[in-house]
Amino acid sequence: MAKQKYYAYFFDDKRNGIVESWTECEKIVKGTKARYKSFIDKVVAQNWLDSGANYERKISSTTPINTKLEKGIYFDSGTGRGIGVEVRITDENKVSFLETLPKETVKKLLKNTKWTVNEFGNIYLGANRTNNFGELVGLYFALEIAKIIDCPLISGDSRLVIDYWSLGHFHENNLELDTISYINKVIVMRKEFEKNKGVIKHISGDINPADLGFHK
Repeated sequence: MAKQKYYAYFFDDKRNGIVESWTECEKIVKGTKARYKSFIDKVVAQNWLDSGANYERKISSTTPINTKLEKGIYFDSGTGRGIGVEVRITDENKVSFLETLPKETVKKLLKNTKWTVNEFGNIYLGANRTNNFGELVGLYFALEIAKIIDCPLISGDSRLVIDYWSLGHFHENNLELDTISYINKVIVMRKEFEKNKGVIKHISGDINPADLGFHK
C-alpha cells in the first residue's frame, strides 16, 4: 500500500496550504510560479511552509526518516524558482561543491557548455530544459566531481536516471540528441566509477541534502 503523501504549495505568506493529492495540488499551481513540494509527513510539510518554502532545505530533527547521511556526493535538479532548471551538487551537509571547489576546477567542469553557476551555487541549465535532463546532468557532474575529490559514494533521488538511463535502459526515439549524448557519457562513467568500487545509491527526496524541488 502506498504511503499517504501531503502536497504543500506556497504563493506567499498569506496564500499557501497543504492538500492530500497531486491532482488537487496541480490544479492550484499549474501555470503559476508557486513553489510546491510533496512530503510523507504533514508536520514537516507545514514546517516547510512556515520557513518560507525554501527549496534548499536543512535536514532537521523534524525529518521523519531516521537516516544518518553518509559522507558523499548528492545531486538533484529542480524548477521551483520558476526560472528554469537548476542542478545542485552537495556534500552530506548540503554544502555546494560548486562553491567549495577551486574556481578554475569549476570552470573546467563547465567547459564546452553554455551553463553557469548561479547565485545559489547551482548550475543553471536554462528555461528550455526538462527536470529529467537536469537529473542526468547532475549525475554527470557528480561523477566528474567524484574523480576530482576521490569520493566513492554518489546519491540522488531520480529513479529514472539512477535505475534506468545510467544503466543503458532508454528509448532513443523519445529523447533529444543532447540527452542521448549525456546518457551515453554517464553510462561509460558509471561503469568506470563502479569498477573502482564506487557506489551510486537512490535516496528519498525528503532526506536528500541537495534537494532542490518537488517530488511527485
